[in-house]
Amino acid sequence: MISKLFEALHKHQKTISGIVIRKTHTKTAVCEVKKLYFDKGKYACLDYKTTRYMIHDPQDECSVGDRVHFKACRPISKKKCHVLEKIVTKDQANTFIQANPQYIVTTQEISQQKENNKTKYTHISDL
Repeated sequence: MISKLFEALHKHQKTISGIVIRKTHTKTAVCEVKKLYFDKGKYACLDYKTTRYMIHDPQDECSVGDRVHFKACRPISKKKCHVLEKIVTKDQANTFIQANPQYIVTTQEISQQKENNKTKYTHISDL
């Protein structure tokens, strides 16, 4: 009876959608939400405000670049009071890299490639 009452109360909770920008801890993701608003300043214009939310990911299934839906819940930690509802779209680049690990490039490989691609200039008097 009480559980049905809680379901009825939380049925109309606002669902927020955003993009996962950071996944550093286990079961925690940082999502960024862009909101369009009307700026009533001297030059009236439409602008975006970005807000970051820490969300709880119980199954640890989302990754950076995913578009997710989440909603408010009881406070889980000091900054975390939203829980993941569902993953709308997975990031295609991330899924490709996980499926094909041979394409992972390290920073050392990038710096070596830059060194190899540098053009060697000589002064005209040395010729």
